[in-house]
Amino acid sequence: MIRALRSEWIKMRTIAMNWVLTIIAVVFPLVVTLITAAVRGGHADFDFRSLIDALTVTTRVSVLLLMVVAAVTITNEYGYGTIRPTFAATPKRSHVVAAKAILVIVYAVVLQTVVVVVGVLGSQAIARGKGSVADLSSVPEAVPALVGTVVLAALASVLGLGVGMVLRSTPLSVTMLIIWPLIVESIVGGVLVLLTKNDKLLGWLPFRAGFQLASIDSIGIDGGPSRVVGGIYFGLVALAITLLGAVAVQRRDA
Repeated sequence: MIRALRSEWIKMRTIAMNWVLTIIAVVFPLVVTLITAAVRGGHADFDFRSLIDALTVTTRVSVLLLMVVAAVTITNEYGYGTIRPTFAATPKRSHVVAAKAILVIVYAVVLQTVVVVVGVLGSQAIARGKGSVADLSSVPEAVPALVGTVVLAALASVLGLGVGMVLRSTPLSVTMLIIWPLIVESIVGGVLVLLTKNDKLLGWLPFRAGFQLASIDSIGIDGGPSRVVGGIYFGLVALAITLLGAVAVQRRDA
């Protein structure tokens, strides 16, 4: 397994697309949060909650990008045919899948943690430098929401890997992972509301439920699940798709 992990890490870090997505995933939320702190810090109506909200909302973009990185770790191999020597070197395909899963989870957790820590400390320093009070204790749900962004990144990466194993195509996987949370769920939600006249169902769409992990509001919005329930629900969806992908890897030809 150690050899498999080393091999997967080498392959992951040599994909140029992964570097581009990683840089954007780290830089985007930090730039938005720090600029918000610089602009709003020192104002009479300054509220540290707005900075936490800016950080947790923008890290959702990071989550989507890390999810794509996870998918590419498997689709890139199918696309270039390197999956064959990979399976030849490690005949037990389950070991390859497990190594990829461990790698994308650790990668997502480390990067998202860095973003959260730097975002919080950086915005606090800027706000305090402008004379504003920037204390995490002033926002009771800040820590759970920030931890939730890290958990969300890990679960979304597992989902991305699962989608990649099922579709085996980088363009198809990337398209699915982007349009699913941004477009498909809105369309499906609109149809459900139209048919059932119950807008509470919107909160139970997978990504909407998962994003509750990174929400400052611990109670579900619009009748949706709470942070914990939403996280569990999204995690089960991610696990189901990943298991489906793992079965596909075992049964289909490379």
